[in-house]
Order: sequence, then structure tokens, then C-alpha cells
Amino acid sequence: MDLIKNTILFGFPAMSMKIDKNSYDKKSIISTIEKNFKLNKKRNLWDKTSVLHHAYNDFSNPKYHKVNFDTLVPVYKKALGAMFNNMTLLSDYDFKCDIVNYTCLSKSNYMASHIHSSSDFTAVHYIQFDKKHHTPTTFESSLPHVEYINRLNPQLTKILSNKDNLNSWAYRNWIIDTEEDDFCFSPAFLKHKIDPQTSKNKNRITIVLNITLKKTHIQ
Repeated sequence: MDLIKNTILFGFPAMSMKIDKNSYDKKSIISTIEKNFKLNKKRNLWDKTSVLHHAYNDFSNPKYHKVNFDTLVPVYKKALGAMFNNMTLLSDYDFKCDIVNYTCLSKSNYMASHIHSSSDFTAVHYIQFDKKHHTPTTFESSLPHVEYINRLNPQLTKILSNKDNLNSWAYRNWIIDTEEDDFCFSPAFLKHKIDPQTSKNKNRITIVLNITLKKTHIQ
């Protein structure tokens, strides 16, 4: 795993790092997800708007092949441990992480805006991602000033570079530069979506985690 990259997104802390593609059974996981995608390209028991294949609320469906994440769990725990050690936390804490979804999107597929209300943090692992044709996660600001900032100063976002995450406070939507094998961590209530894809040759595949912090000694 590479070094952790820290950033600020709309004032919220976010982190990312590379996951070594040889540290888990990447080929097998992608193969199983692709098989499930072929069974139903619009597997979606989450909402009535999004168009994609994903497993949320449907992991136990016997129609689909079970994706074996066993080789990934220790990799994620190690990565998250390093990220939490990079934060200013009080002693006597532990964390719980669960793989709650995987997504597989082909051309024109997208996922509607949402938050992860049942956890403290969320993480996304981009296990198959073509930077030229796949869209990364788009984060949406909940800060009240974005509703009127362009009316007060329409030149501001033309001056502040949209390539520097520290400028995200001035924008309604923000995209973090993303590559395959990136593992991206953020607060769970940071609203986000997946915009439509353009690639017709390669599916965009991610694995999604929910993470909860807890004290190990309650006083």
C-alpha cells in the first residue's frame, strides 16, 4: 500500500491510498462480479431511479454467484487502521468495517445521490476503473452558501482552480482525481453520486464499505 493522501473536501476530511492489486484475489472478484452483471445488467433493489448493477439489499439472492471477499477483508482492515492512525483520535477505540455493496456500471449507467446513514465513514475501492472513460464519484456540497455564491461573485469559480481540493468549498459539485486501485475514505454523510459512464468496452467496478468507530472502554 502506498502512502496516505490527505485532503479537505467542502471542509470534511478525506483520505486515499493505493491498494496493491497483488495483495488479494482481484481477478477472481472481478470475474464473479462480471458474471453477475451478465445475469442482470440492471440489478437494483435500492431505488427506482438509478441504472446500474449492484448488490445492495440483494447480497443473499441465490440467483447470483457469491462474491468471495475473504482475501480483501484483511487488506481493508490494514488500510483503515493506517488511516485512523493518521487522524487525531482518543485512545481506546476500535472500528467495524463491512463490505455493504459492489457496483458494476456499463455505458450510460449511473447512481443517484445518497449518503450512508448507518455508519460514520464510508470507503470506495476502485478495482476496475478506466480513467479516460469512467466517471469517479461526484461529491455534492451541503454548505448553504453554494446556493448563492455564484450570484454574489460569478467570477470566483473561474479564478479558483477546480483541480485543487482545498478550493472545493466554493463549488456545488466536486470530483477527486481517481485511478484504478484507489481506496478512498470519507465521512458517511458526505453526499455523493456516480454520473453516467461513457465506456462501452469496460465496466466500472467498485467495492463499497461502511465503517463505524467505537470506544473499547466506556467510562
